[in-house]
Amino acid sequence: MAKTKFTFKNYLKELKKSWLLLAIFVILGAAGGAFYAFRKPVQYTATAKVLVNNASVDNAGMASPYSSISELLSSKDLIKETNPDLGDISEYEVIEAPRGVFQVTATDTDSEHAKEVANAVINSTQYVINYAFDNAADYRVTTINEAESTSATVSTKSRIISIVIAAAAMFVLAAVVVFIKFDYSSEK
Repeated sequence: MAKTKFTFKNYLKELKKSWLLLAIFVILGAAGGAFYAFRKPVQYTATAKVLVNNASVDNAGMASPYSSISELLSSKDLIKETNPDLGDISEYEVIEAPRGVFQVTATDTDSEHAKEVANAVINSTQYVINYAFDNAADYRVTTINEAESTSATVSTKSRIISIVIAAAAMFVLAAVVVFIKFDYSSEK
């Protein structure tokens, strides 16, 4: 039996002959991707913004004079102190956008609780400032927007993308297996 020559055209013929192996790998990849995509819990994200301004603070420096406020707002203990009826505080993140504007992003499995946490954090801003600063009367806190809606972190589109990526990865893996087999059995 003559060995086939090692060319790209012959490799494509070998891939065509191994269609069943490729199909099995793609189906396994799609099944694994679907298992991963649909087991992932749906999380909801709520966003709220608050503005903190202090007219007596020098804003000319490179660093924001309000950077410590984001650290203080990130303290779950301080937020819990001002909102004892809030219950369990889910994960949230406080990011200072431009100077003095703080964006609070809360993530939870319950949409309403995510909004509740984001709003509780921005509503606690004045308390946190009173707690931490001697010159708290100089700070003016303005709510820019409260969390009124949430967005799901997992959508049908992202689930389909996960399935397609897993199936494509398994297709590539099968093509590599066929290539290795073709490499060993072909004439160079």
